[in-house]
Amino acid sequence: MAPLLYLSLLLLLSAGVHSELNLAEEEEGGLSHVREGDWDLGPEDDDGDYSYEDASMDFKAGSIEELVVAHAPFLRFHKTEGENDFCFPHDATDYYNTRVSEDWSRQCNMNYSTLHGEIPTYWHAQACGEHLHIAYWTFTGYNHKCDLISGERDAWWEFIVVKVRNWETAPFMAEVMFGQKEGWYTRVPGRYDVIEHTHPVAFVGHASHGFYHDDGGSNSCCYFEDLRNPGLSDTFMRTHLNLVELKDDGTGEEWMTDPSVHYWSGILAPTYRDNWDLCRLLGCTGSYLQICGTCGCHKSDIGGDPF
Repeated sequence: MAPLLYLSLLLLLSAGVHSELNLAEEEEGGLSHVREGDWDLGPEDDDGDYSYEDASMDFKAGSIEELVVAHAPFLRFHKTEGENDFCFPHDATDYYNTRVSEDWSRQCNMNYSTLHGEIPTYWHAQACGEHLHIAYWTFTGYNHKCDLISGERDAWWEFIVVKVRNWETAPFMAEVMFGQKEGWYTRVPGRYDVIEHTHPVAFVGHASHGFYHDDGGSNSCCYFEDLRNPGLSDTFMRTHLNLVELKDDGTGEEWMTDPSVHYWSGILAPTYRDNWDLCRLLGCTGSYLQICGTCGCHKSDIGGDPF
């Protein structure tokens, strides 16, 4: 792996920071590393606010599947993920089949190489008026304790939702919703990182595996405090390398139409959750003040308005 190079440029933009990175492909193994690239904040309108319309990267209207691939998130992990039962994403089908066979042993993926095309990211998309909402779900087989005594559990799902505006005419990526700990918040362009122009960057919590727009955390169980520090190891996952569609009509994987919570240690599969209808999503959940409990609205750029 070539050395990691960072180019940091901070520009104030409506009280937020936006960075854009590029990926370079390695000749061996087909893996990638982050390298320095052009940083583009996009234009502002006359009032100094970010303009959604001018944020288009000249995409041509295409199929839903093409847009799903184009906007699949780029995940960045804490520097010691993959060690000491701090797990990387898991294959939900393998996990489900393991539980169906009555094997209840811990299922923790600590093999980083599986993230480069072997482990799926699950998606479904829904047209909401002129816009397309795309939800991306990752599954983790085990959540480590987020402090010395609590937070441990088997089976966990987290999601990111990307809003593609004007998807049939002149599509461009706009709001991105980051899910964590049964809650979520939304960021607008200029307020989250992007790689290769179209892939939103999400930092993955070390223990509970929530998705955040930034690094940080103080290593506690509070809502925003799961550690997120990629460090020099800078492990990552390009989710577009393996995308599997979530289907609730019986044509997908068996677990997608299983309404029970038995094999998921008490939680529902995404196809049976209240937020399956992507057109009814609100911008955040929880308190507008940063408290230890659910407080997604504290970092939501659109508050609790419709997504």
